[in-house]
Amino acid sequence: MRSTVLASMRNEGPFLVEWVTWYRRLGFTDILVVTNDCTDHSPQLLAAFQAAGWLTQLDATIPEGRRITPTKLAAAKRLPQVAGADWVFTCDVDEFLVIHPGDGTLADLLAIPARPVLGISVNWRPFGADGQTAWQDGLVHRMHRRAAAPGNALNRWVKSMVHEPRRFRALGEHGPVGLIHPEDAALPWVNADGAPVPGWAPEPNRIRTLPPALTSHATAQVNHYMVRNPESFALKRGTLSPVAGKDRYTDDYYARCDRNEVHDDSALRHAAAFDALHAEAMALPNVARLHHLCCMDYVARLAALTGRAPQDDPRWQAHRALAEA
Repeated sequence: MRSTVLASMRNEGPFLVEWVTWYRRLGFTDILVVTNDCTDHSPQLLAAFQAAGWLTQLDATIPEGRRITPTKLAAAKRLPQVAGADWVFTCDVDEFLVIHPGDGTLADLLAIPARPVLGISVNWRPFGADGQTAWQDGLVHRMHRRAAAPGNALNRWVKSMVHEPRRFRALGEHGPVGLIHPEDAALPWVNADGAPVPGWAPEPNRIRTLPPALTSHATAQVNHYMVRNPESFALKRGTLSPVAGKDRYTDDYYARCDRNEVHDDSALRHAAAFDALHAEAMALPNVARLHHLCCMDYVARLAALTGRAPQDDPRWQAHRALAEA
């Protein structure tokens, strides 16, 4: 079985090693990252992972006037990692699929549906800043352990495991678009618990949310670290969303997404296995050095927001020393 996790990224260098390690531990056979117009060292870091056989990187050209993420997903769909996959999961670098049964691997999630399905939608679990006020290099899923309460409307949003993406005209951020063969509509779409989603259709209104009765974190959830911390969120302010093509990163967005009502450390259940694999990733040729160069790039962007020289930031100095070690 070929399973691919697909992500669109730009300038996400400090978060790559954790994210790649996470999805490798889940058991995805392929990791595909589509980049565009990066100004940090993330393309070089991804190239180091690709040289080690851990992932595939695709750099996409975005024509003027085209929406960024849909264009990148369309380019990815033409690659064998997607076109030839049995299952594809599309997500962002701040989204971590957490699977509760068994060993917490992809196989445990795919064993849930009782019959063949078109896809599985997994609900978000939005996480807040959890007391973090500034960026620091570390594992996001360990630093942020407070999340939205069960009844929060953001929990209804989903990311989807798409079965045989070649059945669909396109892949979306939350679910696929348009069945190519109408007879495939006889197959159900289910939530992570295996419950059918009534009335589901890939068009005209493709799946983005589940009704409250089907919203569940019992079997799996997508931990969504939407704001990380105020300093990191400041980098998004005044920028266009690559999905929506508009500036949505406002104070209201931060207030809605900074959810800290309940404690949730379910992402730590397989910490030992993750840590061993993370150490293996950092030991790959050039990965540690490029990770620290990406962190230097990130601190430089943070410093530019306030007119400071990055060289004056102790974080920049520390990562330079580590990159040169």
